[in-house]
Amino acid sequence: MSLLAVGLNHRTAPLDLREKLTVDKDQLAPALNRLSGSIEQNIIISTCNRLEIYSYGTDGDRNHERVVDFLRSKCDLTEENLKKHLYRLEGKDCAEHLFRVSAGLDSMIIGERQVLGQVRNAFSVATAEGYSKGPLSRLFHQALRVGRRVHRETEISKHSRSVSRAAVELARGICGDLSESRILVIGAGDAGQLVAKALHDAGVKKATVTNRTQWRSEQLAHELGGVSAPFEELPNQVSEADVIISSSGSPGYLLDKAMVSNAIQNRIGQPLLIVDIAVPRDVDPDIQELEGVNLYDIDSLQSVSETDELTLQQSIETANVIVAEETRRFSTWWEQLDALPIITNLRQNADYVRRQEISKTLDYLAKDYTESEKAHLEGRLDALTSAIVKKLLHQPTAYLRDLKNPSELELAKKIFTVAEHRSNSTRRHSNIPGNDQELHD
Repeated sequence: MSLLAVGLNHRTAPLDLREKLTVDKDQLAPALNRLSGSIEQNIIISTCNRLEIYSYGTDGDRNHERVVDFLRSKCDLTEENLKKHLYRLEGKDCAEHLFRVSAGLDSMIIGERQVLGQVRNAFSVATAEGYSKGPLSRLFHQALRVGRRVHRETEISKHSRSVSRAAVELARGICGDLSESRILVIGAGDAGQLVAKALHDAGVKKATVTNRTQWRSEQLAHELGGVSAPFEELPNQVSEADVIISSSGSPGYLLDKAMVSNAIQNRIGQPLLIVDIAVPRDVDPDIQELEGVNLYDIDSLQSVSETDELTLQQSIETANVIVAEETRRFSTWWEQLDALPIITNLRQNADYVRRQEISKTLDYLAKDYTESEKAHLEGRLDALTSAIVKKLLHQPTAYLRDLKNPSELELAKKIFTVAEHRSNSTRRHSNIPGNDQELHD
């Protein structure tokens, strides 16, 4: 069986490709359903800086190709060109990568907490749709614990680090004091709320919020101490703003070149700064050709992130130690899965023999017993023989769990594998847990 992760992120793919491969919250379930036709178990993590598909199945190579086909259906690249931007991770490497993602160590803004919530949401949707179980479920449960542990045991997120806050820091680095600047916030979702908080902390006094859903913009404006504007008035708001931070992620551009060109006609000597942190982008990149307009997209925040990393080095080092420790823990469990079918067969074989002997003994000893007496004797024999089998199998089971050599595992498999009819019979009557349950132990 193969545990596989295939994906791309801000290090491997440009923004114009990442925005084509974004899967928003509402589309996660349909996307999982599409993949389920070829991959039984899968989880999709989609954020502004990554799209990753985790899967578990019998054939890692086939699952990889199916994921690539799925991604190709969402963009216009050839398979060869798309693969240049993709990474493929299996087993231990897959687990370590996911743990780093959950901890915020693989983010553009190191230590940001939002990705942990995005991993949780991806896992929740996949579980609700029935596509996460066994080892894949265990991997994500542990990943969420790793993320929480890193944030609890280090100061990696002490300063509320996020893409939204980095956008405000970028604006402050370019414009200086923002307290008297006229700020327009486009979008009132999770990112917009974080932008608003960062602006409030920066001392902004003149902020306007606009959003397609009016009540959301009104609520966010109230929290920011600013005002809300109807979305239909966006062109007018653009003409009055000094700084625009957009984070809606709506399909299609909200600000195109013609709109902004008209809005800045009378802004002689008043440059306009636009920071677009949405993926897909809210702002047409051709706007950067306009004189007097400075446009930055989410990839422009990389320099802000790299500068901040220097002040977080100790926390990053501690977080890396935690991830390494948790990866070893997962790897130990993962390696034991090779021996699990052998252990299961060994237990089922012993239980089959045990029940056969109980049946023979009852036929011999309980010929003249009442049904009640026979049931009582059967219960006593069952308890006695179960205890004996458990003690006899304890040492062999422990030995099998520690086996790592493939040739030794193959030999043990030949010794302990039992006939299919015997396994099925035992499974119907035995209380010994099968593969699915043991995977969660």
